[in-house]
Amino acid sequence: MKRQSVRLARPAKSPNGLLRACADDGALEVEIEPDPLTGTRQWFHFRAQAPDGTPIRMVDAGRTSFPRGWETANVWARAPGTPWYALQPEYEDGILTFPHGGAEAMTVYALFPTYPINRLAGIAERTRACPDGDVVAADSALRRAPRLSLGDPDPAARQIWIVCTQHGGEQPSLWFADGFIAGLLSMRARATSGKRFHVVPLANPTGMFAGHLRTTDTGQDPNRHWSDGEAQSCPEVATLLDAMTATGVDFLLDVHTDFEMDHVYLDVLDEWMGTPDDLVSARERFESGLAARSPDVAFSSRFPWQSPPTPELLAAMCAPSVERRFGAATVTLEMPVGRYRNAAGVEGDWTPEHARALGRAAATALVNDL
Repeated sequence: MKRQSVRLARPAKSPNGLLRACADDGALEVEIEPDPLTGTRQWFHFRAQAPDGTPIRMVDAGRTSFPRGWETANVWARAPGTPWYALQPEYEDGILTFPHGGAEAMTVYALFPTYPINRLAGIAERTRACPDGDVVAADSALRRAPRLSLGDPDPAARQIWIVCTQHGGEQPSLWFADGFIAGLLSMRARATSGKRFHVVPLANPTGMFAGHLRTTDTGQDPNRHWSDGEAQSCPEVATLLDAMTATGVDFLLDVHTDFEMDHVYLDVLDEWMGTPDDLVSARERFESGLAARSPDVAFSSRFPWQSPPTPELLAAMCAPSVERRFGAATVTLEMPVGRYRNAAGVEGDWTPEHARALGRAAATALVNDL
């Protein structure tokens, strides 16, 4: 009788997952690899080949950065030639378990469907072809993130920045950027809106391609390097700040993925920032417009800070740093990654389609409501 092979393989982009052992019951025991220097970990993405139904156990799930997130997490799977589909794993005693499917086919597993980077190249070409479009490509070392600009070319136009995927494992943020740019491209009003949009779909290319949760390939967390003293030690942030200084910033939308919370929310820091009323009003106009256009957004849904953020943290994070540096209205938007609740409390699975739809809604709100 032919013996079925068992192996784990690393995808070319965003790989994470090491086969540590084949257990006595035939299960594959897999560990999530930590980011360099910081040790943060949650993202996984690997290919497995094994007999159909073989258990796959993520044996270090309880020691990851956001262990509570496994309670609502999906495992996404894709066999050759088929679309992604969601599995609901079991999480018990710090171990995440799900069955291998696809017989002996090499099946891909990930915490969220990975974004096909060739889509971004296509969107960049469509942007470049627009009379109001401009594209700044990534540099050869991937320290300067790609940037797509659209909208009113008048130098007096308000400068709107959308920064996505500062953290390597934030695949939903890339899908959001895809939808946001598609939304801008579909609206002719953008060119006469009095606003110019600068979209950074992938602010941390090396971290995402390396399969890290938060850091760059060298172990730097970009969203902890926005202060004056730290930016130069993280070129991904330094080059963004240089570009922002060249254009100015009137409004910033910083888009992230939350690996524990089960809904879309805004992280608002007015209480500790002393944000002026005019900036609060601008943010609320955007938030109100977004909530009116997306069933997944509830107005005033916030992150539940248990204690005030330290002054050092406020200085190091993107949104509060940009607010202080440029006098801009800033919003940090967080999306879920697994099973979630929409604004009406209806449960479902957060998918690339949800993230893209939220991006399109955000583009419409910024063009029409800000």
